[in-house]
Amino acid sequence: MFDAQAAERGGRGEQIPSAGPQMSRFSDFDGAARLLKVLSHPVRLKIVCGLMGEPANLTRISRDLEVPISTLAQHLGLLRGSGVVEGRRNGVEVTFRIADRRVPGILSVFCSGSDGAGMPPRWRWRELAKRS
Repeated sequence: MFDAQAAERGGRGEQIPSAGPQMSRFSDFDGAARLLKVLSHPVRLKIVCGLMGEPANLTRISRDLEVPISTLAQHLGLLRGSGVVEGRRNGVEVTFRIADRRVPGILSVFCSGSDGAGMPPRWRWRELAKRS
């Protein structure tokens, strides 16, 4: 049988260090699993990591990640439908940004790896495109 209290203590009686204030807010493991499932595709991870640097429109994301617009539209649709990102219309252009406040806390370590840390946002997109 799964012992939730032992899991909280790391199974050996010690407290697991917190992954940050955002992670400690998960009281619903099903919700956390759904969010992680949405983020579990490499293209969606690249999109979200890039948007953590700054909002961007579909054309820019497509160009910088070297992913066809039709492919991005499908992934952005899923990210939007799940509440991870939101789009703001400005004329004919839609700019996307992170909508779920849990996402930066979850992905901050992954997205700020050695090849993306401290880079201006426009270069971050290009580095994300190179990741496999």
